Amino acid sequence: MTGFAAIALKVAAFVLGLAFGSFLNVVIFRLPREGLALDRPRRSFCPICAAPIGWRDNIPVLSWLLLKGRCRSCHSRVSWRYPLVELVAAFLSLFVFQVEGLTVRYFLTLYFLLCLTAVAFIDLEHLIIPDGLVIPTIVWGVILAVLDPLPYLVGDNYWFALLDMGWNPRLIGLVGAAFSFILGFGILFLTGFLYQRVRGRVGLGDGDPPLMGLIGVYLGWMAVFPVLFLSSVLALLSVGVLALTGRGTEEGPIALRPVPFGPFLALAALIWSFFGPAIFAWYFNLFA
Repeated sequence: MTGFAAIALKVAAFVLGLAFGSFLNVVIFRLPREGLALDRPRRSFCPICAAPIGWRDNIPVLSWLLLKGRCRSCHSRVSWRYPLVELVAAFLSLFVFQVEGLTVRYFLTLYFLLCLTAVAFIDLEHLIIPDGLVIPTIVWGVILAVLDPLPYLVGDNYWFALLDMGWNPRLIGLVGAAFSFILGFGILFLTGFLYQRVRGRVGLGDGDPPLMGLIGVYLGWMAVFPVLFLSSVLALLSVGVLALTGRGTEEGPIALRPVPFGPFLALAALIWSFFGPAIFAWYFNLFA
Protein backbone atom coordinates (compact mmCIF):
# COMPACT_ATOMS: atom_id res chain seq x y z
CA MET A 1 0.00 0.00 0.00
CA THR A 2 1.37 3.38 -1.01
CA GLY A 3 1.80 6.21 1.45
CA PHE A 4 -1.03 8.18 -0.18
CA ALA A 5 -3.42 5.21 0.02
CA ALA A 6 -2.58 4.66 3.70
CA ILE A 7 -3.25 8.31 4.51
CA ALA A 8 -6.49 8.26 2.52
CA LEU A 9 -7.73 5.23 4.45
CA LYS A 10 -6.91 6.88 7.78
CA VAL A 11 -8.75 10.02 6.73
CA ALA A 12 -11.71 7.88 5.66
CA ALA A 13 -11.70 6.11 9.04
CA PHE A 14 -11.66 9.48 10.80
CA VAL A 15 -14.53 10.86 8.70
CA LEU A 16 -16.50 7.65 9.19
CA GLY A 17 -15.98 8.06 12.92
CA LEU A 18 -17.37 11.59 12.74
CA ALA A 19 -20.50 10.20 11.07
CA PHE A 20 -20.80 7.52 13.73
CA GLY A 21 -20.38 10.21 16.38
CA SER A 22 -23.22 12.24 14.88
CA PHE A 23 -25.52 9.23 15.18
CA LEU A 24 -24.16 8.54 18.66
CA ASN A 25 -25.42 11.96 19.73
CA VAL A 26 -28.89 10.91 18.60
CA VAL A 27 -28.59 7.75 20.71
CA ILE A 28 -27.39 9.67 23.77
CA PHE A 29 -30.21 12.21 23.54
CA ARG A 30 -33.14 9.98 22.55
CA LEU A 31 -32.57 6.59 24.13
CA PRO A 32 -33.14 7.59 27.79
CA ARG A 33 -36.13 9.85 26.99
CA GLU A 34 -39.69 8.55 26.86
CA GLY A 35 -41.70 9.31 23.73
CA LEU A 36 -38.65 9.32 21.46
CA ALA A 37 -37.25 6.56 19.27
CA LEU A 38 -34.01 6.42 17.32
CA ASP A 39 -35.95 6.53 14.06
CA ARG A 40 -38.84 8.78 15.12
CA PRO A 41 -38.89 11.64 14.38
CA ARG A 42 -36.69 10.95 11.40
CA ARG A 43 -34.99 14.35 11.37
CA SER A 44 -32.91 15.80 14.17
CA PHE A 45 -34.44 18.74 15.99
CA CYS A 46 -33.47 21.45 18.45
CA PRO A 47 -34.27 20.29 22.00
CA ILE A 48 -35.27 23.86 22.95
CA CYS A 49 -37.50 25.09 20.10
CA ALA A 50 -38.10 21.71 18.36
CA ALA A 51 -37.20 23.20 14.97
CA PRO A 52 -35.95 20.56 12.49
CA ILE A 53 -32.22 20.71 11.83
CA GLY A 54 -31.29 20.93 8.15
CA TRP A 55 -28.45 18.96 6.62
CA ARG A 56 -26.13 21.96 6.48
CA ASP A 57 -26.49 22.41 10.24
CA ASN A 58 -25.91 18.71 10.89
CA ILE A 59 -22.35 18.36 9.60
CA PRO A 60 -20.25 16.88 12.44
CA VAL A 61 -18.18 19.46 14.36
CA LEU A 62 -18.09 21.93 11.44
CA SER A 63 -21.74 23.02 11.77
CA TRP A 64 -21.34 23.55 15.51
CA LEU A 65 -18.30 25.75 14.90
CA LEU A 66 -19.91 27.76 12.09
CA LEU A 67 -23.03 28.38 14.17
CA LYS A 68 -20.84 29.26 17.18
CA GLY A 69 -22.56 26.61 19.26
CA ARG A 70 -26.07 28.01 18.81
CA CYS A 71 -29.32 26.91 17.17
CA ARG A 72 -30.01 28.65 13.85
CA SER A 73 -33.71 29.03 14.68
CA CYS A 74 -33.90 30.10 18.34
CA HIS A 75 -30.22 30.97 18.92
CA SER A 76 -30.15 28.94 22.14
CA ARG A 77 -26.86 27.34 23.08
CA VAL A 78 -26.07 23.89 21.72
CA SER A 79 -24.16 21.76 24.22
CA TRP A 80 -20.41 21.26 23.72
CA ARG A 81 -21.19 17.56 24.16
CA TYR A 82 -22.17 17.25 20.51
CA PRO A 83 -18.80 18.10 18.90
CA LEU A 84 -16.99 16.34 21.75
CA VAL A 85 -18.81 13.05 21.11
CA GLU A 86 -18.19 13.37 17.37
CA LEU A 87 -14.46 13.95 17.87
CA VAL A 88 -14.18 11.11 20.39
CA ALA A 89 -15.88 8.76 17.92
CA ALA A 90 -13.59 9.94 15.10
CA PHE A 91 -10.39 9.31 17.06
CA LEU A 92 -11.68 5.95 18.32
CA SER A 93 -12.42 4.95 14.73
CA LEU A 94 -8.93 5.99 13.64
CA PHE A 95 -7.30 4.13 16.54
CA VAL A 96 -9.23 0.90 15.95
CA PHE A 97 -8.57 1.08 12.20
CA GLN A 98 -4.83 1.38 12.77
CA VAL A 99 -4.91 -1.71 14.99
CA GLU A 100 -7.42 -3.91 13.17
CA GLY A 101 -7.55 -2.62 9.59
CA LEU A 102 -10.77 -2.72 7.61
CA THR A 103 -12.10 -5.99 9.07
CA VAL A 104 -15.16 -7.30 10.87
CA ARG A 105 -13.26 -6.85 14.14
CA TYR A 106 -12.82 -3.14 13.32
CA PHE A 107 -16.58 -2.58 13.15
CA LEU A 108 -17.47 -4.67 16.20
CA THR A 109 -14.64 -3.31 18.35
CA LEU A 110 -15.58 0.24 17.38
CA TYR A 111 -19.21 -0.60 18.20
CA PHE A 112 -18.09 -1.68 21.67
CA LEU A 113 -16.10 1.50 22.27
CA LEU A 114 -18.90 3.72 21.00
CA CYS A 115 -21.32 1.88 23.26
CA LEU A 116 -19.08 2.71 26.23
CA THR A 117 -19.03 6.36 25.14
CA ALA A 118 -22.83 6.50 24.94
CA VAL A 119 -23.21 4.75 28.29
CA ALA A 120 -20.86 7.24 29.94
CA PHE A 121 -22.78 10.31 28.76
CA ILE A 122 -26.24 8.83 29.41
CA ASP A 123 -25.36 7.64 32.92
CA LEU A 124 -23.70 10.95 33.70
CA GLU A 125 -26.87 12.88 32.80
CA HIS A 126 -29.68 10.48 33.73
CA LEU A 127 -28.13 8.01 36.22
CA ILE A 128 -29.26 5.07 34.09
CA ILE A 129 -27.56 2.55 31.80
CA PRO A 130 -30.06 1.46 29.13
CA ASP A 131 -30.42 -2.30 28.64
CA GLY A 132 -31.31 -1.57 25.03
CA LEU A 133 -27.75 -0.41 24.50
CA VAL A 134 -25.85 -2.91 26.65
CA ILE A 135 -27.58 -6.21 25.81
CA PRO A 136 -27.18 -6.05 21.99
CA THR A 137 -23.53 -5.11 22.47
CA ILE A 138 -23.02 -8.18 24.68
CA VAL A 139 -24.56 -10.37 21.97
CA TRP A 140 -22.29 -8.92 19.29
CA GLY A 141 -19.30 -9.39 21.59
CA VAL A 142 -20.07 -13.09 21.97
CA ILE A 143 -20.47 -13.38 18.18
CA LEU A 144 -17.09 -11.69 17.71
CA ALA A 145 -15.50 -14.07 20.22
CA VAL A 146 -16.77 -17.01 18.15
CA LEU A 147 -16.02 -15.60 14.71
CA ASP A 148 -12.54 -14.27 15.54
CA PRO A 149 -11.32 -15.76 18.85
CA LEU A 150 -8.11 -14.37 20.32
CA PRO A 151 -5.93 -15.72 23.17
CA TYR A 152 -6.55 -12.76 25.50
CA LEU A 153 -10.13 -13.94 26.07
CA VAL A 154 -8.79 -16.79 28.21
CA GLY A 155 -5.10 -15.92 28.56
CA ASP A 156 -2.18 -17.22 26.50
CA ASN A 157 -1.37 -20.18 28.75
CA TYR A 158 -4.95 -21.41 28.89
CA TRP A 159 -5.36 -20.81 25.16
CA PHE A 160 -2.47 -23.07 24.17
CA ALA A 161 -3.32 -25.65 26.84
CA LEU A 162 -6.88 -25.96 25.56
CA LEU A 163 -5.65 -26.13 21.95
CA ASP A 164 -3.33 -28.98 22.94
CA MET A 165 -6.31 -30.74 24.47
CA GLY A 166 -8.07 -30.61 21.12
CA TRP A 167 -10.50 -27.74 21.80
CA ASN A 168 -11.79 -25.81 18.79
CA PRO A 169 -10.61 -22.15 18.87
CA ARG A 170 -14.19 -20.91 18.37
CA LEU A 171 -15.33 -22.93 21.35
CA ILE A 172 -12.47 -21.49 23.41
CA GLY A 173 -13.56 -18.00 22.39
CA LEU A 174 -17.16 -18.73 23.38
CA VAL A 175 -16.14 -20.16 26.75
CA GLY A 176 -13.78 -17.24 27.37
CA ALA A 177 -16.46 -14.67 26.57
CA ALA A 178 -19.06 -16.44 28.72
CA PHE A 179 -16.69 -16.80 31.69
CA SER A 180 -15.57 -13.17 31.38
CA PHE A 181 -19.18 -11.99 31.38
CA ILE A 182 -20.07 -14.10 34.42
CA LEU A 183 -16.98 -12.88 36.29
CA GLY A 184 -17.53 -9.20 35.54
CA PHE A 185 -21.28 -9.31 36.15
CA GLY A 186 -20.97 -11.49 39.23
CA ILE A 187 -18.39 -9.37 41.06
CA LEU A 188 -20.40 -6.15 40.78
CA PHE A 189 -23.73 -7.86 41.42
CA LEU A 190 -22.36 -9.48 44.58
CA THR A 191 -20.75 -6.22 45.68
CA GLY A 192 -24.00 -4.32 45.28
CA PHE A 193 -25.99 -7.06 47.03
CA LEU A 194 -23.67 -7.20 50.04
CA TYR A 195 -23.50 -3.41 50.29
CA GLN A 196 -27.29 -3.16 50.37
CA ARG A 197 -27.57 -5.90 53.00
CA VAL A 198 -24.93 -4.30 55.24
CA ARG A 199 -25.69 -0.59 54.76
CA GLY A 200 -29.43 -0.86 54.11
CA ARG A 201 -29.33 1.25 50.95
CA VAL A 202 -28.52 0.78 47.29
CA GLY A 203 -24.83 1.11 46.50
CA LEU A 204 -24.74 0.25 42.80
CA GLY A 205 -27.20 0.80 39.98
CA ASP A 206 -28.87 -2.11 38.24
CA GLY A 207 -27.03 -1.31 35.02
CA ASP A 208 -23.49 -1.48 36.42
CA PRO A 209 -23.15 -5.32 36.64
CA PRO A 210 -24.29 -5.91 33.01
CA LEU A 211 -21.92 -3.15 31.87
CA MET A 212 -19.01 -4.83 33.67
CA GLY A 213 -20.05 -8.13 32.10
CA LEU A 214 -20.04 -6.44 28.70
CA ILE A 215 -16.52 -5.13 29.29
CA GLY A 216 -15.40 -8.64 30.21
CA VAL A 217 -16.86 -10.10 27.00
CA TYR A 218 -14.76 -7.77 24.83
CA LEU A 219 -11.58 -7.42 26.89
CA GLY A 220 -11.36 -10.87 28.53
CA TRP A 221 -11.45 -11.99 32.15
CA MET A 222 -7.92 -10.78 32.85
CA ALA A 223 -9.10 -7.20 32.27
CA VAL A 224 -11.98 -7.42 34.77
CA PHE A 225 -9.99 -6.77 37.96
CA PRO A 226 -7.73 -4.03 36.52
CA VAL A 227 -10.76 -2.22 35.04
CA LEU A 228 -12.63 -2.45 38.36
CA PHE A 229 -9.61 -1.17 40.27
CA LEU A 230 -8.92 1.67 37.84
CA SER A 231 -12.58 2.73 37.69
CA SER A 232 -12.78 2.78 41.50
CA VAL A 233 -9.66 4.95 41.72
CA LEU A 234 -11.04 7.34 39.09
CA ALA A 235 -14.38 7.55 40.90
CA LEU A 236 -12.74 8.24 44.27
CA LEU A 237 -10.48 10.89 42.78
CA SER A 238 -13.42 12.60 41.08
CA VAL A 239 -15.54 12.60 44.24
CA GLY A 240 -12.55 13.90 46.20
CA VAL A 241 -12.01 16.77 43.75
CA LEU A 242 -15.72 17.68 43.87
CA ALA A 243 -15.69 17.63 47.67
CA LEU A 244 -12.54 19.76 47.91
CA THR A 245 -13.73 22.33 45.38
CA GLY A 246 -17.26 22.43 46.75
CA ARG A 247 -18.78 21.68 43.35
CA GLY A 248 -21.80 19.42 43.27
CA THR A 249 -22.50 19.96 46.97
CA GLU A 250 -25.41 22.41 46.59
CA GLU A 251 -27.95 19.65 47.32
CA GLY A 252 -26.11 18.18 50.28
CA PRO A 253 -22.86 16.33 51.05
CA ILE A 254 -21.35 14.74 47.96
CA ALA A 255 -20.77 11.48 49.86
CA LEU A 256 -24.54 11.03 50.34
CA ARG A 257 -25.52 11.72 46.74
CA PRO A 258 -25.74 9.08 43.99
CA VAL A 259 -22.66 9.11 41.79
CA PRO A 260 -22.88 7.40 38.37
CA PHE A 261 -20.31 4.60 38.21
CA GLY A 262 -20.89 3.81 34.53
CA PRO A 263 -18.72 6.66 33.20
CA PHE A 264 -15.77 5.49 35.31
CA LEU A 265 -16.20 1.88 34.18
CA ALA A 266 -16.36 3.07 30.58
CA LEU A 267 -13.31 5.31 30.93
CA ALA A 268 -11.29 2.57 32.65
CA ALA A 269 -12.26 0.12 29.89
CA LEU A 270 -11.19 2.61 27.22
CA ILE A 271 -7.85 3.12 28.97
CA TRP A 272 -7.36 -0.63 29.21
CA SER A 273 -8.26 -1.06 25.53
CA PHE A 274 -5.53 1.39 24.57
CA PHE A 275 -2.83 0.65 27.13
CA GLY A 276 -3.66 -2.75 28.66
CA PRO A 277 -0.56 -4.61 27.37
CA ALA A 278 1.70 -1.69 28.35
CA ILE A 279 0.18 -1.58 31.86
CA PHE A 280 0.67 -5.34 32.23
CA ALA A 281 4.30 -5.06 31.10
CA TRP A 282 4.96 -2.16 33.50
CA TYR A 283 3.37 -4.04 36.40
CA PHE A 284 5.34 -7.24 35.88
CA ASN A 285 8.60 -5.37 35.30
CA LEU A 286 7.99 -3.40 38.51
CA PHE A 287 7.87 -6.58 40.62
CA ALA A 288 10.24 -8.71 38.57
